Amino acid sequence: MKSIYWNTKDIKDLDRVLDLLAKESPEIMFLAETDENVIVAQESQLTKINYQFFPNPGCERVKIIKRFDFDIELSLQSRYYSAVFIKDLKIYLISVHLPSLLFQHMDSLKEFIREFRTSVDAEIGSSLDTNILFIGDFNVNPFEKPMIDFDGFLATNSVKAKGEITHLGKRKASYYNPTWQLYSRKNFPGTKYYKRPSGASYDILEFHYLDQVLVSQYLKNQIIDERIEVIEKSDNYTFFNIADNSVEGSDHLPILYEFKIA
Repeated sequence: MKSIYWNTKDIKDLDRVLDLLAKESPEIMFLAETDENVIVAQESQLTKINYQFFPNPGCERVKIIKRFDFDIELSLQSRYYSAVFIKDLKIYLISVHLPSLLFQHMDSLKEFIREFRTSVDAEIGSSLDTNILFIGDFNVNPFEKPMIDFDGFLATNSVKAKGEITHLGKRKASYYNPTWQLYSRKNFPGTKYYKRPSGASYDILEFHYLDQVLVSQYLKNQIIDERIEVIEKSDNYTFFNIADNSVEGSDHLPILYEFKIA
């Protein structure tokens, strides 16, 4: 299965999205900061390439486009995330667009992510015994505390990490984060370019992997092959200009995750 997530930053047409769908042929694509009216206005163009808009009332920040023959049903919805259940694969696929650090303190975002994780555990299932896949904009990097801490999401960079961690008598299941693989490149665009804090030279980071993929332990143990990458171009559009080291068409780049299970 192949999925794509893209924070498009208020695009006015679907030209880049349509070109990306035609090139990559994912089963499903999630869009953030995209006006639903823009998608609906070009539904006929989606139909021509065998895709359709899939309404998900209850989630304001994520929109769904899926292949006609990809059978899903809505699951847990909130303003910041949209969950669907893939019937054939028995997988919960959850796309997120979490609050931004531009308006939140890191500690408050960590609290939000902790409560989000708790809701998923309670209403969908545990990482240890449920097929769950997250994809989307977490608005923090994979190495930052909201993602890796026990009292955050508890997402590890290793497929060999313990499936369950015990801390001061409390037990919590971990998630596998394949996004770490993208750091192997010497020069990479990340999925988002911005200087922080406030453009000051104090913080050297400019490119960030805010858009990530997380895999439950139960699903990870079934995966025999995976591919994760940031998409820098489609057949007719460039999303990342290497010469200028700049992102074009949005302030984010699309992220793709494809996997095969035994």
